[in-house]
Amino acid sequence: MNDFTGPVKDPGLFFDRKGIVRRIFSRIGAERPQSIALIGSRKSGKTSLLYYLFHEQVRAEYLESPGSYLFFMLNSRDCMEKQAENFIREITHQITPAIHEETNYYNTLQKEVKNIHTQGKKLILLFDDFHFITGSENYPLEFFSFLRSLANNYNVAYVTTSYLELQKLCAAKDIEESPFFNIFTNLSIGPFSHKEGIKLFSHLTGLDEQDSEKVVAWAGSTPYSLKLIAQKMKENSKNENISESQFVKKFLPVLIPYFEQVLSLLTKDALQPLKQIAKGKKPDQKDEYLLRPLIRHEFLIEDDGMIQPFSPAFSRFLKNNLQVKTLKGQEYYAVN
Repeated sequence: MNDFTGPVKDPGLFFDRKGIVRRIFSRIGAERPQSIALIGSRKSGKTSLLYYLFHEQVRAEYLESPGSYLFFMLNSRDCMEKQAENFIREITHQITPAIHEETNYYNTLQKEVKNIHTQGKKLILLFDDFHFITGSENYPLEFFSFLRSLANNYNVAYVTTSYLELQKLCAAKDIEESPFFNIFTNLSIGPFSHKEGIKLFSHLTGLDEQDSEKVVAWAGSTPYSLKLIAQKMKENSKNENISESQFVKKFLPVLIPYFEQVLSLLTKDALQPLKQIAKGKKPDQKDEYLLRPLIRHEFLIEDDGMIQPFSPAFSRFLKNNLQVKTLKGQEYYAVN
């Protein structure tokens, strides 16, 4: 394994997440498949999870009659700047590759979905980074109404990924208020548990549980943080033992760009409450709503009325590396 940090496409290399995988398949496997919105921070493993769900071997393990399901996957980022019909065309071509280019794709897709339904099969559409679609002005209300009608009238379910709830990432008010979003159950993808983090880091590096626990206690148990550190250790040909006092010098630099990505979805108004947290103080109650995305993603932890960084590494970053230019807010939404 030369690169620990990219999406995992091989199901044999997919690590843990068994609980959320079971929950997803329990909804997909219902008599009428149910749609799911997977919500997690950047680099939380959302894309890897979709690849895992998509794999035929995995579906055979979790679904009672896997042969009665058709799965298709689309990266929404590729369609962000295109018109809504291009998105429908991409789905239609996956289901029916030989379709004529000049067809009405909305009508054709509906006919194909109806045919799949009539055959007693279920259609599951996986849309990665779907916030690119809800946040694009190229996708009108009619597009979302069409997708909802497919799910309402046929055995169709969607599994989407996004870094916040889809309704919070809409380009227009009428889309935000659309009943399309009511068909989804939101499931959060957060960090691993402490024990899971130790197991992952040990698996990536070959270190024993005691040494792995030291790293996880400092860095936290977000899988991407641990993969970045494992990659850094792999590049260190000396393979020397690194003490806790050296963590900041050795590992914090590789985590800084990741933490900056995590903070990018906040607005510049969040700078002051973040500084308060960095000092170990409670931010003004009126400013706490600015930090909700980080709390939702478990980079900030609420405990006994206090809000604290999820790990010593993130705490050190907030104290020494926090910059107002990192906080991009709506600018971040527009490009990510």
